[in-house]
Amino acid sequence: MGKVAPEELWRRHTLERYEAFRQSGELEKLRKEGLTACGRKKRYTSLEWARRPMRERNSSPRSMEWHHKCESVAQQFGLATHTVICACLISGYQPDKAGLVVESEWPKIRVITDITDDQFLARLSYEAQLRGLHVISRQGSVETAKLFLNPIPIMCMEPPPLPQSMPSQASAFHMRVETPVGYPPQAAKSLQKAANDLGKDILRALGYSIPKRLRTSKLVAMADKLRVAHTLASGEAYDIVDEIYGEDLTDDQNKRKSVASKRHKGRKRLIRPYETN
Repeated sequence: MGKVAPEELWRRHTLERYEAFRQSGELEKLRKEGLTACGRKKRYTSLEWARRPMRERNSSPRSMEWHHKCESVAQQFGLATHTVICACLISGYQPDKAGLVVESEWPKIRVITDITDDQFLARLSYEAQLRGLHVISRQGSVETAKLFLNPIPIMCMEPPPLPQSMPSQASAFHMRVETPVGYPPQAAKSLQKAANDLGKDILRALGYSIPKRLRTSKLVAMADKLRVAHTLASGEAYDIVDEIYGEDLTDDQNKRKSVASKRHKGRKRLIRPYETN
């Protein structure tokens, strides 16, 4: 039998919590109260639930009281409130096939920024929401969600203009992954990689350049010997060859080519590191 993916383990764990709710006896009690609050004797079909008139969605005091009970029970079992409500009122409801979040806490990827410039925040929010993310503006210990609100669907809009003065890449924003307690570490690792990829995508959309890699290089330790910070004077390349290889003149031409190649790669990495992929 193949190894179960971490995300699948979490899904199964969530559905166990839902099954515990079904077996607890709370479901039947809430269902009766919910149907009474809605003025119904039978549960909704999925189509009826989607098409129910607006007057049925408006909350009467009785339905509000029932809704609060659903919230309390949902919290007890670690489920989303809408999962408990749907289980009570929709016939044949299957949460694993409904396409909605079942658990009360689930992994989230956030874009966090300390920048206060309104024009930058508007463009950052646009790019984030285009990718299904929200921007959190942080001022000290206070965090506020920044939503790019517009009656036109965001996919159909032109991106807001960038400010003339952009913050540095390092201070523009960072990505934060939030996982509930008990979420598999292996799945969290995959989520972090996805967050990093989304962050790079947003940086490119904002006009920033991205380093090609974060792997270490032996060339960095050789930077002084290769004199990567300087433009070489006539004959200086020979001095570098002698310092690295000694005074052995065997295969001298290939040694000079090797030094030139290493200098080029070292300068590109340390002097001009921020080149786009």
